[in-house]
Amino acid sequence: MFSTLPEHPRPSQQPPEESERRRARRSRGQRPLPPLVIGLIGALTGILLVLLVLLLSQRLSLTSHTDSGSESQDKGFLQPYEDDPEVNQESDPSYTLPQYQGDASGLTIEFTEHSGAALTAAELYAQQLPATVSLTVYAGSSAAYGSGMTLTPDGFLLTCAHVVADAQSCTVALTDGRSFEARLVASDAQTDLAVLKIDAQDLPCVRFFDSDQLVVGEDVYSIGDPVRPEFRSTLTSGIISGLNRQVSSSIGVMRLIQTTAPINSGNSGGPLFNAWGQVIGVVNMKLSRSNGGTSIENMGMAIPSRTVKSIVEELVQNGSISRAVLGISCQSINEARAHVNDIPEGLWVTTIDPNSDVANHDIQVGDIITAVNGTPVQSVLEFRDAIDGLKAGESVRLTVWRDDALVERLRALQEAEDSSAQADPESDPESDPGTVAASSEALSDYHFRSLGEISVKLVPAEQVGHRSATLCNTRFSNEAQGKQGKPEMCDLFLRSS
Repeated sequence: MFSTLPEHPRPSQQPPEESERRRARRSRGQRPLPPLVIGLIGALTGILLVLLVLLLSQRLSLTSHTDSGSESQDKGFLQPYEDDPEVNQESDPSYTLPQYQGDASGLTIEFTEHSGAALTAAELYAQQLPATVSLTVYAGSSAAYGSGMTLTPDGFLLTCAHVVADAQSCTVALTDGRSFEARLVASDAQTDLAVLKIDAQDLPCVRFFDSDQLVVGEDVYSIGDPVRPEFRSTLTSGIISGLNRQVSSSIGVMRLIQTTAPINSGNSGGPLFNAWGQVIGVVNMKLSRSNGGTSIENMGMAIPSRTVKSIVEELVQNGSISRAVLGISCQSINEARAHVNDIPEGLWVTTIDPNSDVANHDIQVGDIITAVNGTPVQSVLEFRDAIDGLKAGESVRLTVWRDDALVERLRALQEAEDSSAQADPESDPESDPGTVAASSEALSDYHFRSLGEISVKLVPAEQVGHRSATLCNTRFSNEAQGKQGKPEMCDLFLRSS
């Protein structure tokens, strides 16, 4: 069966009123806009919309973990490097936090075991929020923001070293509304950890869990202050997506926990919790692209609690971290690079500090170190593991390979730069390719030979704290770049360290 619509009476066909006829004549007399004009108006409107979107995108761009205020200076974001050179940063801070003069030597971090059932997100937030803090860091007329956590009831706090680096003062806001001025107990830039002190009592504290017991896939939560103070005490969640990730950043090479929990500016220094509300890491960076291209999502990083325990306890006991180093900088030659260039795997030496013991032995810029004390190494972190526990003055055996032609080429480049610097101390070797270009043609073949083991002594890190050697940044062909045939060493040039 079909339903029918009711019939409606048609409107009567009455002649239009006089005013209506006049309006109709006026409408017929107006000419429509030409299509070209309409197209131009549409194009201009589209361009204005695109510019507005780009402006808003730039405004909301997050490139710093310690996010600056609307009239503040950006404190810098820990961007990952494409390579993994050993970084030896030199800093000239304009400001430093007031130093804590009391005794912090008794501070320790103890690991706790799981107790009871895992918490829901709401239960974890209610339980752990009071042990988190918000940091506002001032340097001159600039302000930046970060996160932190309470270690002890009497006001010892933990955050990231880069959050408070070069700061003039630091205000700590508790979740109960109180605020305190913080003093610096100690910090370590290489592991990006800092201990602060505020004059407070009876504070709730976080608990720690051993990060060595973590497995990929565990649920994790982060509490921190992303972007601006308006988003203070934000809870995010995710999983552990990777362990022992070797990440190179502006502060050096670190071994970190990778998580999918959203991490943004201002989260640095905040806790990464497991499902039982125990701290398993300290949030300190996310991977991002600073030069455009495809965005990187859900790749946050945190300092493992095992690292936190060892560094914090030594910091509060001694005021600094004692490290023994070789006094060189190097670039990783991993399996892929070694294969496509037909060279040994290991660490390619790019600088040698004149104050190191290495400078007194037959090791040259351009050599490849393939093993330390018989243990193969391909990265800076593997080298650190090989010398872990050794002290300054102790010797290590380095297995060294050399391409004599390459070493001579690098020596010639060094001498050319030295001569240029003596002739014109203000010249920039990167901007004057004259003598360098003639010597920087890529070698078509490599002939590395083994020099055997060379014994050198480790030196205190502070002895080689200021590099004066030139960094010859020779880049080998990378398999990921899709090079075909027998690759060559490319882009050989000099730049000041």
